[in-house]
Amino acid sequence: MLKRSNFYPNGEVIDFNLPQSFTKALKGASCGDCYLYSNKWSFCGKYMAKGVKDTYVCESWRKRRFKR
Repeated sequence: MLKRSNFYPNGEVIDFNLPQSFTKALKGASCGDCYLYSNKWSFCGKYMAKGVKDTYVCESWRKRRFKR
């Protein structure tokens, strides 16, 4: 199993609370449309992680049921 990088491509640190499955979203689902994610705060409610990029995704992704 490959270990994910601890940094985004721009050099920002990826929160250590995020799982190893947290990677760049290639198509479809991403943090930006997950019900666990707050765009206003760039925060993941599942892993209590700050500074999460909305173009990434992990195995805990769940479809958002409401429009913003």
